[in-house]
Amino acid sequence: MTPPMALSDRLRTKLADAAEKTKAVAADQAAAAAGKAKEALEARSGSAGPRLLALLRMDDDEPVTIEALVVLLVDAVRKDDEARELSDKDVFKAARRRYRRLGMLSLPTGPVGWRVVSLYCEAATVCDIVELRGETISDEAVAAHLLVLWDAMPDLASASAAILRTGPSVLQTLLARYSASVRERLPDPMTKRAVVTTIWKQRDVMSEVREAATPGVRENVFPGKRVKAFIAQAHAQLDA
Repeated sequence: MTPPMALSDRLRTKLADAAEKTKAVAADQAAAAAGKAKEALEARSGSAGPRLLALLRMDDDEPVTIEALVVLLVDAVRKDDEARELSDKDVFKAARRRYRRLGMLSLPTGPVGWRVVSLYCEAATVCDIVELRGETISDEAVAAHLLVLWDAMPDLASASAAILRTGPSVLQTLLARYSASVRERLPDPMTKRAVVTTIWKQRDVMSEVREAATPGVRENVFPGKRVKAFIAQAHAQLDA
């Protein structure tokens, strides 16, 4: 039979061990919470340049053309980011990290702001690829490639002509695709909200094509497969 004193000592030891484990768990949880708070602070303060913020703060009802907004996106990417050498793997990592980081920034701005950030991230990925390839391409030329990537224009020549105003505008080209009922619902003049929504709908066509090859991919979390698919498409577009 175990003496009462021995039972008491054993119980005190177990209680002490349990208390230490509780402290360790609490410390881990506190460290994790501090880490998340730091990431959130960095995302809100240091991850977005003044041009992206200006785009997000731009009135949703302010008139703007599709061509102008896409060029503004490219300008924001290039003016807010510092030049750097990139490898293929770096482009992928930068794209995924950028989307996660800036996603928090768009939360207070509603659906239009979230879409602006998403389009900004894809524009930044194309700019990264252009830099990786060592090519010198104007903002307007990158914007033309994006219009084709987002299925807003059928080819680079027509996209460039629309931006340079030497051919039909993007809106005129899209109107030719739409039914009469859809054309009647488009605002005149186009606003930031209308432009972003229009690009988003056209972009969804390409998203569905890419995601058909990667079942289960969810657009709203911008997963690795989605990033890789867009990078591959961007390389192919720049090659063309």
